[in-house]
Amino acid sequence: MFINITKQFFAILFILLTLWACENDDFSTNPSIKLDFSADTVLFDTVFTTIGSSTRYLKVYNRTKNDVRISSITLAGGTSSAYRINVDGRHGPSVSDIPLRSGDSLFVMVEVTVNPTLSDAPLLIADSVVFVTNTNVQDVKLVAWGQDVYLHNAVTVLNDTVFLASKPHLIYNYLLVDKNATLTIEAGAQLYFHNNAQLVVAGTLKVEGTAEKPVTMQGDRLEDFYADKGGQWAGVWLSAGSKYNSIAWADIKNAIIGLMVDTCFTPGDPTLTLSHSKVGNASYVAFLARGATVDVDNCLFYNSAYSCVALTMGGSYRFYHTTIANYWGDYMFRKGPALLLNNYYTYQLMPDGPILVEPRNLDEASFYSSIIYGSMSNELGLDNRYNGLPVSALFNYCFTDCILRVPSDYSLSNPDHFVRVIRDDPMFKDVAKWNFELDTLSPAKDIGNIDIANEFPIDLNGINRLSDGKPDLGAFERVE
Repeated sequence: MFINITKQFFAILFILLTLWACENDDFSTNPSIKLDFSADTVLFDTVFTTIGSSTRYLKVYNRTKNDVRISSITLAGGTSSAYRINVDGRHGPSVSDIPLRSGDSLFVMVEVTVNPTLSDAPLLIADSVVFVTNTNVQDVKLVAWGQDVYLHNAVTVLNDTVFLASKPHLIYNYLLVDKNATLTIEAGAQLYFHNNAQLVVAGTLKVEGTAEKPVTMQGDRLEDFYADKGGQWAGVWLSAGSKYNSIAWADIKNAIIGLMVDTCFTPGDPTLTLSHSKVGNASYVAFLARGATVDVDNCLFYNSAYSCVALTMGGSYRFYHTTIANYWGDYMFRKGPALLLNNYYTYQLMPDGPILVEPRNLDEASFYSSIIYGSMSNELGLDNRYNGLPVSALFNYCFTDCILRVPSDYSLSNPDHFVRVIRDDPMFKDVAKWNFELDTLSPAKDIGNIDIANEFPIDLNGINRLSDGKPDLGAFERVE
C-alpha cells in the first residue's frame, strides 16, 4: 500500500515538474518583441538637495501574445546615479530576469535624491532606465531639476539675520526668531516649509519683497497635485511681544493658518504693517489676529476653510484697498464667513470649572475701498455676544466705500458701521483659478475713494490706480 502511494506521489510530482518545464520553455526569445511603457519620460518637479523626492511610477506592459523574460532593468547611471528604482519589490540599480506574461504589466518605482552642489542655479539631473528583452534594448528617460537650498531645521535666529534670495530656504520643524533679533527676507526669496513646519517670530520680521520680486512662502511639495492643497505647513506666527513687523509683496499660501498676529505690546505702533501681499488657501484661517494692531493695504486674502480674515480678542485694524474673497470648497466644506470680528475670549481656570468670558475692546476695525465677498449668502460674522448677552467691551467697526456680501434683508443704514456700502456681486474674473481681479462689468469699478487712493496709489499688480482718476474698489485696479 505504501509503495503504491509513493509511486503515485512521484508520478504526480514528475507531471508537475514536466508542466513547469514546459511552461518555462514558453517564454519567447524573439528579439523583435518590444515592451510598452506608460510614459517615455518620467518627470520630477524641483527636488531639493539632500531631500528625497516623492515616488514616481512607471508601468511596463507586455501587449504581445508571447510571454517574455526581461533580461535586465537597469539605471544607466549605475551606482553613481541620483535615482533609485524598485521593480516589484526588488531594488536596483539593476534588476535581472523578470518574467512578464502576455497581456500583463509591472510597476517600476523611481525616486531621486540630489547631492548639494556649489551652484545656486537649478541643475538638470538626467538618467534613464534601460530595459533589455531578448537582446532588444529600450529606455525611458528620467528628468529632474535639482535645487540646492539653505536648510533650516529647528533653528533659532539669535542675531539680526538676512535671508538671501540666491537659493531657496527649506524649513523643517520650525524657524524661531528670538525676541531680540530681526529676520530680514530680501526681495525674491523663496521659503519652503515641510509638513507642519512654522516660522515663529518673537522679535521682528521684515519681508522686503517688490512687485518684480515678491517673497514666496509655501509648502515644500511642488508636485502639481499639491498646488491648491491647503494645510501643508503651519504658517507664520508673530507671537505675543513681537514688534515692528512689516511684510511687503509676499505670497503666503497653502498653510493651516497663513499669518497669525498676536497681542500688541507696542502702544502707538502697529504690530504689523502688511502691504501688497496675498495670503490664502488656508485649511483654517488665512489671516488671524488676536488683540493686535495691524495696518493693511492692497492685499488679497482668499479661500480658507473657516474665515479668510478673523480679527479676534479685540485690537485695532485698518484695511485699505483690500480684497477678501472666500470661495473655499473644492475638497472640503467651508465653516465660517469671509470676515469675522470678535471682542472677547473664553477660558477655564480648571478643566471642569465654569467657562469665563474675558472682554477685549475692538477699538477699531475699519475697511476703506475694499471688497468682502464669497460663496456664502452672509460673509460678515459679528461675534460680540456670549450666551445671548452682549459682551461689555468696545465693538467698533466701519465699512466705507465697500462691497460687502450680506443678505438682502441685512440693514446697511447705520452710518456708524456702513458708509456708501453696496452688496452687488463684484464680478471677479475667475474664482476657480484664484483670479480675483475685476471683470469688465464689475460694479466695483471707479467708485473708490479718491483720498484713500491718493494715499495708497499702487495696486497689487503694481498698477497706478490713479491713472484714470477713478480708483476701483479692492486690491486690483481694472485696466481695460
